[in-house]
Amino acid sequence: MKNKATEQLSAYLAGQGLKSTRQRDRILEVFVSAGRHLSAEELYLLIKTTDRGIGYATVYRTLKLLTLAGLAHERRFEDGVTRF
Repeated sequence: MKNKATEQLSAYLAGQGLKSTRQRDRILEVFVSAGRHLSAEELYLLIKTTDRGIGYATVYRTLKLLTLAGLAHERRFEDGVTRF
């Protein structure tokens, strides 16, 4: 069963003519369950512990899609690192 965030991402992707993939769903799941701001690198490291088939570029591109879909917001903190 899909949760609200997954449904929102799926609707956004469909509206853009893009496909919902297992990798995108997994990245969203880990991002939401983290419950804190994450950089692309931090999210990648969390995902890599359970899903070695997802690369850094996929995580980064998916974070950009999550931002466009309204599920994440890009923030630059005092340390200069961009987090979502």
